Amino acid sequence: MYYEIEDEVGNISTLQLRERQEEEEIEVHKSGDIAPLFYLKPDEGFQITSISGSNESRSLIELLRSRPVVLSFYCTCWGSYAPKHLRMLQEIAPKIEALGGQLVVLSNESPKHIERLSKKLDTELAIYHDRDRNVARTYGVYSETSPIWDRIAGISEEVFTPSLFVIGKDRRISYAFVDENFDHSPDVKTILKEVYTWRNKK
Repeated sequence: MYYEIEDEVGNISTLQLRERQEEEEIEVHKSGDIAPLFYLKPDEGFQITSISGSNESRSLIELLRSRPVVLSFYCTCWGSYAPKHLRMLQEIAPKIEALGGQLVVLSNESPKHIERLSKKLDTELAIYHDRDRNVARTYGVYSETSPIWDRIAGISEEVFTPSLFVIGKDRRISYAFVDENFDHSPDVKTILKEVYTWRNKK
């Protein structure tokens, strides 16, 4: 739809207004659900995620063959919520490793931004660029038709919801944390307990 607007000196400009998309049905994955499949792969020197695999990619199934996965979504554009969540990830990462699990962090930041961020961290984190937010969309923590900036003041970008999932070797989610209101933190004790439980299952 186009509109013509005339300013105070008679200049006419044309604006195109996009109609708001019909809100898509988003199903947030919860405890007991089968975790959606995704792939981790290198792309031009950077680590990215993908919904479809390639010869060089590692699938979630391959990751789970050796140990359970703690999957966290993260974005620096969450404002004051972001550093708190990142500190938690840095503190919990070595504990997850010690218990036999692995932490994978997905971000919508550019690969170069992720690379710069990784160099500043005290703890090494496996951070991947969620290209086109595809993985976040399949986990139900990102929607183009129901953006966070519609609900949370101070966020102006299209970002995904803060979330974390513990995925067992059977690909089932045993713990799901999704913070739609940006006012909670993951339960670290439960995360570690679930990792330990899954690691020791036969």
